[in-house]
Amino acid sequence: MFSLIIRLIEFLVVLSAIRSAVNFVRRFWYGGQIPRPTFRPPPQPQAGSTTLQQDPVCGTYVSVESSLKKVVKGQVVHFCSPECRNRYNG
Repeated sequence: MFSLIIRLIEFLVVLSAIRSAVNFVRRFWYGGQIPRPTFRPPPQPQAGSTTLQQDPVCGTYVSVESSLKKVVKGQVVHFCSPECRNRYNG
């Protein structure tokens, strides 16, 4: 029984070492930073829902009724949050 526990601990240590080595190689390959996927498919409008507009800062689709609005050059721009509205440079 004791040898089974020792083997399990050895297996976990080896697995952890392999995982660390793979992460080290990936960071070296990508120049210190591992890229993360940024693609988010837009949400599909539900039946009976209202018009959606895309936030120009983060790309989130928001309802026209519930969005934060800002008039820029005579056009209404819709935002999902105050942070996105403040970051907009249009």
